[in-house]
Amino acid sequence: MKNIVITLSLLLILASCGMKKHEEKKSSFELKGKLENANGEQLYLEEMTDKGVNVIDTATLDQNGNFAFVHANPVMGFYRVRITDANFAMLVMDSTQKVTVTGDVRNLGTSFHVEGSPDSKLFWDLNQVAQHSYQKRDSMMRSFEAFANLNKENKKKIDEFSAKAEEAYNTEAKKLNNYMLDLINKNPASLVAIVALQQLTPEMSENGYVDSYKLVDEALQKKYPGSSQVKLFHATVSAMLKTLVGSPAPEFNFADPDGKNIPISSYKGKYVLLDFWASWCGPCRAESPNMVRIYKKYHAKGLEILGVSLDSDKAKWKAAIEKDKLEWKQVSDLAGWQSLAAKLYDVTSIPQTFLLDKDGKIIAKGLRAEGLEAKLEEVFK
Repeated sequence: MKNIVITLSLLLILASCGMKKHEEKKSSFELKGKLENANGEQLYLEEMTDKGVNVIDTATLDQNGNFAFVHANPVMGFYRVRITDANFAMLVMDSTQKVTVTGDVRNLGTSFHVEGSPDSKLFWDLNQVAQHSYQKRDSMMRSFEAFANLNKENKKKIDEFSAKAEEAYNTEAKKLNNYMLDLINKNPASLVAIVALQQLTPEMSENGYVDSYKLVDEALQKKYPGSSQVKLFHATVSAMLKTLVGSPAPEFNFADPDGKNIPISSYKGKYVLLDFWASWCGPCRAESPNMVRIYKKYHAKGLEILGVSLDSDKAKWKAAIEKDKLEWKQVSDLAGWQSLAAKLYDVTSIPQTFLLDKDGKIIAKGLRAEGLEAKLEEVFK
């Protein structure tokens, strides 16, 4: 099931990064509360940044479950009150707030209630709506699978049920998408809007929600000009704007497995599909047979593919190329997620594709399977 994911890797780093203490600072900030079923547990107040997770204060629950963090001076950002790595409450707050948290020690993440922090409340509401939508759609999928298993011999019946199930699924997805767009439009200067942007469904927008990204970027820069997280989001939006459909494809010049450099500009005069992938990426490898089929079908018509790997292990990269029988050219700077190409093209998940025309302009992106083939049919008709 899909989980809420904060952009810029703010939540992905929770279980993997080191921690460090902040220096004590005086401020008007307050974060206190009371948790039920306490037994002297220690709480950690942690800041999530693009650099890692920082412990900025600790507190111990007294015999009545009361606690208070007294040494913290947080800037506006994403935080969590943690009991364990699997049991925590997410907060979005700054040093001007007086925040109260209540809940149950046994399941803090699902039971907590927050006062004094509007952004934390907004994040909680977003999380609840999204989880309800994901659970509902997951239930729809399980119902369809059960129906299909019971009617294996009746293809017509399965197809009819599938059409109805797909319509209901898409209606629920659109409902969540509209909720996220409404939240963004009403709260563009909240960091929570960044989370909402990441939950939008790409297929429901012709331009990748560019206007929404620009709205949030401008509002956050105006409200929090010194925030490192806002600056990082601005850099992401700037990169995204450079890869809009109709924009010239950013140039890079990486080496193939034999050490020969292949610049993007060398494909001028040809249609080329940039395919971002990696040997360790399961969905990418699952897509390989489809890419092989597409290459064989359209290469003779004028399509070139350039694989851009986010690998860091050259041997594994070469082995995957051979095993998946990828006949087109492959390049990589072997820098993993720190790849220059990934940064230039704002690639935050793979597989990802960009289709370039003969002039080196982006004419489509994010297409896979049927969507990609439909676009290529249009191009080479």
